[in-house]
Order: sequence, then structure tokens, then C-alpha cells
Amino acid sequence: MFWRMRVRSLWVLVPLGCFLAIVAGAMTQSSPSSTVVAQPQASTPDQSIAGAVRDSKAQKAPHAKKVFTDEDMDAATGPLPKLKMDGIDNTDQIINEIGVYKKTHTAEQTEQVVHDWYDEYDSQLAAAIRDNLDRATLMQENQSNGYELCQQGGDYEKCAKRQMSEAVAARNDQSTMARNNALIHRLQNAFSKIRNGIFQYNLRYSWFKIRTTNNIDSL
Repeated sequence: MFWRMRVRSLWVLVPLGCFLAIVAGAMTQSSPSSTVVAQPQASTPDQSIAGAVRDSKAQKAPHAKKVFTDEDMDAATGPLPKLKMDGIDNTDQIINEIGVYKKTHTAEQTEQVVHDWYDEYDSQLAAAIRDNLDRATLMQENQSNGYELCQQGGDYEKCAKRQMSEAVAARNDQSTMARNNALIHRLQNAFSKIRNGIFQYNLRYSWFKIRTTNNIDSL
């Protein structure tokens, strides 16, 4: 099959296949390439550093978070139960656990365990007693100094404000001292029961003393 085409002022007959090839070639030369080659962007030092940081973070495995439970806290204080500060007294349980521990451990190990347990609560007892003594002393000094300043100053309004402020502070101190007293009595009673209770296991320790307000190292 032939196709008629005009070359300049002449019409010639060419095969259809040749004509299609000529047309395709002309279209290829006249049409610009639609493919755009992306040029790589030069990375700045800041971008390189940021990328390195991201890569290092991605490679690190996440750390598992430790959730502390009551069992963890008990283990941290040793094999003996923690002393309950309110509610039902648990000194009998503590005495029993000391006896159980003694059966499978040496006398030195048993004494060390009881000593560690005692030291924890003895430090709390000492802190409560000391805090009450300090607060009582401070309250007395404030009252005495406030009275003298009011007598010397002569400013009634200023004196009244000072007295009100000292009264508020005194109430707060009294509330704290009441809580300390409850803790002091709880610890003193517990120490007395446990010290007497472990006599049945032939455990007598000279260091197992009970602090009091008047005598810090009372037996």
C-alpha cells in the first residue's frame, strides 16, 4: 500500500510504512524530552549532623522502664517484714520471721539482719524526737522574742500582726508535733515488743535500745 506525499512542489508515492517512520522521526526531533533528571542537592553540615543523630537514635533499642512494686521495696529492706505505721500491729509477724530466719542462718547473719531492720526504724525514731525538740525550742524562743519586741516597739498594729503570724506558725508546729508523737509511740512500742519477743530464740542484743525524749539511748 502506498501513501501520497508532497515533496516541495511534487507529489510522490511512498510506502505506508516508510511514511509512518518519517512522521515518527519528525515528532521525536521536534518534541523536547519530558523526562526531568533530579539533581542531587548538596547537604549542609547541619543536615548531615541531624541525619547522623536520627540514624543513631533509630539504631538504639528502647530501654524497658522498671516499675517498682511493694515486693521490690520489701526486698530492699531485707528479709524481715516492714513495720506497719498505722492499722493493725504486725510485730508478732516480725518476731516470727526472725525465728524462721534464725533456723537456716548463722548467729552472725541473724544479728546483722535484725540490726539492719532496727537501724532503719531507729533512725526514724531519732528524727521524730529531734524534730519535736527543735520545734518546741523554737516556739518558746519566738514567743519570748515577740513579747520583748512588742514591749520595746510600741507599734500596736505591727505587734498584733506579728502575734497572729506566730500563732499560725505555732498551730502548724503543734500539728506536726502531734504526728511525730504518734510515730514515736508506735516505734517505741514495736521495739519493746520485738526486743522481748526474740528472747524466746535466745537473741539478746546490747545495741537494741529504745530511744526516748528524755534519754536518747534508754534501754
